[in-house]
Amino acid sequence: MQRRDLLVAAAAAACGLDAALAAPRDAAITDIYGVKFPAELDVGGQHLLLNGAGARFKMIFKVYALGLYLAKKTNSAEEAVSMPGAKRLMLSPLRELPMSEFGRLVTKGIQSNASKEDFVKIVPDVARIGQLFAAYSKASPGEWLVMDWIPGTGMVATFRGAVQGDPFVEPVFFRTIMKIWLGASPPDARLRSALLGEDPDARRGNGGGDHSELL
Repeated sequence: MQRRDLLVAAAAAACGLDAALAAPRDAAITDIYGVKFPAELDVGGQHLLLNGAGARFKMIFKVYALGLYLAKKTNSAEEAVSMPGAKRLMLSPLRELPMSEFGRLVTKGIQSNASKEDFVKIVPDVARIGQLFAAYSKASPGEWLVMDWIPGTGMVATFRGAVQGDPFVEPVFFRTIMKIWLGASPPDARLRSALLGEDPDARRGNGGGDHSELL
């Protein structure tokens, strides 16, 4: 796909985000401490369902709300990561987040969840996403960081409603980002359960999770 086509697809993804956030008041939503996730939306022309959403805690403090959208619902992390088709991760802060630190933790999480062979493939992408986060000083409640996987385009990152650069085209890169929260050692086990729809009570957290990190 040519760069112009990639940018068109990225812009379409941003429009899809705007439409999702402007969902009718009576549409089914999941509310995580005031952050509202629509039950369904479209990404790259594909209809997606909210697989699960929850809150990340650092000790007793709420850090962010995160939602996972897939083509079909699943309780299996492996199936969620390998499922074909479009996908979306939507994150909104529940407190002010320093973006440079958050970006450092994302890159650390990618490295921890990638095999050596896979990490070699995505080193340029890891560097670029670190630069993406470092370009902003903070993320505040009410703002959205969205990562869409669009087949044939790649991962489109959107922040504050604006597409951030060209798509990340390597499939293993987005799969590894998903593993940060769905892998064997997630930063918050209850958030993982919430994203997988395993425990309805897990979506609001319980003040647990890793006590030392913001991710």
